[in-house]
Amino acid sequence: MPAKFANTAAAPALPQEPERPAIKTSLILPAYNEAEALPHVLAAVFAVVDRSYEVLVVDDGSTDATQEVARAFPCRVISHDCNRGKGAALQTGIAQARGQYLVIMDADASYPASAIPSIVERLARFDLVRCNRRTGAQSMPLINKIGNWIFDRLLALAHGLEGADHLSGLYGLRREAVLKMRLESVGFDIEAEIGIKARVRGLRVTTFPVDYQPRLGEKKLHPWRDGFTILTRIIALILLVNPLATFVLPGALLLLLTAVGMLALRGGPVFIATLGLSIHSFIVATLGIIASFQLMVFGVAAALYGVEAGYQPPRWLVGLSSRPVRLGGAALGLLIVLYAGLGVGRTVVGWVLQGGGLFFDTRDVVLNATLLVWGLQIISAALFLSIFSGRLRQRAQPGQSLGRPNP
Repeated sequence: MPAKFANTAAAPALPQEPERPAIKTSLILPAYNEAEALPHVLAAVFAVVDRSYEVLVVDDGSTDATQEVARAFPCRVISHDCNRGKGAALQTGIAQARGQYLVIMDADASYPASAIPSIVERLARFDLVRCNRRTGAQSMPLINKIGNWIFDRLLALAHGLEGADHLSGLYGLRREAVLKMRLESVGFDIEAEIGIKARVRGLRVTTFPVDYQPRLGEKKLHPWRDGFTILTRIIALILLVNPLATFVLPGALLLLLTAVGMLALRGGPVFIATLGLSIHSFIVATLGIIASFQLMVFGVAAALYGVEAGYQPPRWLVGLSSRPVRLGGAALGLLIVLYAGLGVGRTVVGWVLQGGGLFFDTRDVVLNATLLVWGLQIISAALFLSIFSGRLRQRAQPGQSLGRPNP
């Protein structure tokens, strides 16, 4: 070794900060004008979480000191420039979260922070963990209790959700599960949407009880206005997730009934005791053919929208979208159009050749015109299904065949 380096001492090692553990859980607190409650909430939160947690406060355009209070604690603060709604705040928090597990909690001090570790523990085995509220006499207004009970019954009846308190503001979700839901709600209907989409996707759900306390600060939920928003969301998702029951089957039943009525009145008025069904009844029956089939097309459109939103296509939709059914439907529609068009033309030409005058073949014209429009609807529906058949083929489960690929 050269002499000039012989006595050189090694440089002392600089102290290193201990490596921070990876973020496992993101706690998301949507907050709007919660300056009074938020200090109590965050103090309780940081008493039970460790370094594997991150705490996100989403300030939803507050006009009080909510943001300043949040920044006094070691949490991430994300701010909206204006008040967008609880659902919008949650979507912002979910998009920014880094943890595998997401815990959602209202920032009004009504939920116990001590339940957070129990939620995370259960998320190792379940996709959605919901806390059911045990309320005292003063914890929740009576109208809110009644509303929650009504919505629980409606969610059970319309969507098959089990258990109770589906609108609870304390719950946990696996990150990959909630991202696939593609949430749309921006208001207090966000919990209803999460519960319904968890049921549709077959997620593993569990619940456990927690004590619910009166909130601190100003109440944000308006029972009638926000209750109507929640009801609208529940009904809209009924139409989206079960269009077979809400559109297609009622449309098919109406189509059958109107077809029977049309055939019965084809030869002239029908008199049943004091009930007389005349030419006007025949016109109503034929129009019912068009209306009922349009209802069925609405159901198909709703189901296709559901597939675009990420739902698994139902078997009946896969069957309708198969190549033989689509081509067969288009061919049937074309035959009906040709037959009805010739019928209308024959009737009108015959009337003109007879010199015009009074027209007595109303039933023939109405019948053929109805068949003409119906045939066009069938062709349009077949083309509509063809547009989406590629996406359906991608999302169909093994065993759900759509036929040969399109050329």
